[in-house]
Amino acid sequence: MRVVTYNIQFGRGRDGRYDIDRTAQALLGADIVGLQEAEAYWDRSGNIHQVEHIAAALGDYHVVYGATVDIHKTVAGVHRRRRFGNAVLSRWPILTTRTFLFPKLSPLNAHSIQRGLTEATIETPLGVVRVYTSHFSHLCTDERMQHAQLTLETHRRAAADGAVTSGTAVTDHGRLDPSWSESPLPAVPPSAILMGDLNFTPDDPPYALLTGPRSPRYGRLQRPDGFVDTWTAAGNAEEDGHTLYRDMLTKRGKRIDYILATPDLAERVESAVVLTDTEASDHQPVATTFTESPP
Repeated sequence: MRVVTYNIQFGRGRDGRYDIDRTAQALLGADIVGLQEAEAYWDRSGNIHQVEHIAAALGDYHVVYGATVDIHKTVAGVHRRRRFGNAVLSRWPILTTRTFLFPKLSPLNAHSIQRGLTEATIETPLGVVRVYTSHFSHLCTDERMQHAQLTLETHRRAAADGAVTSGTAVTDHGRLDPSWSESPLPAVPPSAILMGDLNFTPDDPPYALLTGPRSPRYGRLQRPDGFVDTWTAAGNAEEDGHTLYRDMLTKRGKRIDYILATPDLAERVESAVVLTDTEASDHQPVATTFTESPP
């Protein structure tokens, strides 16, 4: 199972040109995709729905769009929603989805946007998995720590919160109301993947919060209710795998894009790579392959 995360920078490549087909080309072969900075009906990107366009280019994919910015707009006399945010695409059915909005820091002297965490529960060959994609703040470590903490809390309380609809519905007359049970939902799965442009490097506090503190003797101390960096689970060094290049020729910059997984899934990591050749965005996609055979 090949999972890819990509901050697509609304289809704008390193050359400044908007080309959503070039973006889709970089995603070919992925089974599950987490997108950040995907937009719909903005003038700058040609007033198209980018997520739908990418899904059509890839083929028969299931899609959810977790827009965190949503504004009224009229295009050629048609009412649209000008949107911006996260998306998940999957070869397999997305059983449920929801987007959790983060509190928004609104400084007077910097541009700020609404951000959030999009969840897609997917029926995969590895079992049912909660897949999260997010784009943490670019403003400061304090806000990124808040986003990381809220993400971790959402993951840890997932079973207690239940699915998007749960419990027993009863009518005013005390009778069971079957209309809410149109199709049964599986129990909330413990397995989860968190991916996205998290805007921190491995030596920053939010990384330790999500993946565990570092021990001089044991390395990262993995919490059973936390996440594991699939990049290092594949045998790579934390300091490698840069995804935001300062120099395209040397492929050096900093690593701020991640695919994290719960410990059970981390045991199934086969490989993790940065897709270094595409110039469809200012970020590089990251791909992790999970083996379908249990360890």
